[in-house]
Amino acid sequence: MATRILPVEIYADIICPWCYIGKRRLEAAFAERPDVTPSYRWRAFLLNPTMPREGMDRGAYLGAKFGHSAAAVYGRIATAGLDSGIAFRFDDIRRTPDSRAAQRLLIAAGPDSAALSEILYKAYFIEGCDIGDPDILADIAAKFGRPDLIDAAADESVGRQLENNLATANQLRLDGVPYFIFDGKYAIAGAHQPEHLVPAIDAAAAA
Repeated sequence: MATRILPVEIYADIICPWCYIGKRRLEAAFAERPDVTPSYRWRAFLLNPTMPREGMDRGAYLGAKFGHSAAAVYGRIATAGLDSGIAFRFDDIRRTPDSRAAQRLLIAAGPDSAALSEILYKAYFIEGCDIGDPDILADIAAKFGRPDLIDAAADESVGRQLENNLATANQLRLDGVPYFIFDGKYAIAGAHQPEHLVPAIDAAAAA
């Protein structure tokens, strides 16, 4: 049987735990359709567009954003993560970074963006790395086998793509991520369970 290649745009922020969960759930949905092969493209979204370039102390960030409810919020996320095979280690995160540099790296990665995003998610959410640190990003790119991505990400064209992604997200009125677009026709917002994603895959693949 011929395999259908299905373009999938993923609007996400690499510091968003629900985006990591959503990625895993999307992969599980595609596993239910072995005759459909996704072709992923990363589209940048910033949860914290006013984040300082140097990032923020994690405790200060959580206090400002969630107040006393942070522990409960992240407890629920941790439980959801385990269902998708993700053992979040939120307590190991010391800084909430400005994710623009990591976003540029993902844009530069093109068709390799999904594989690279998995490494970046793990670096941040499991290993507690500051993925706003250029040295850490360079190390990640090297371990990924694409040290060339550092220079590629610095190119002005990638910066323009980043701004275009953010502008498009604004036009789509996105107020949260993940947000998936299948073959430019079918969109789903949120980290839905695989059984809710499969119908969108089927509809897009049949179009």
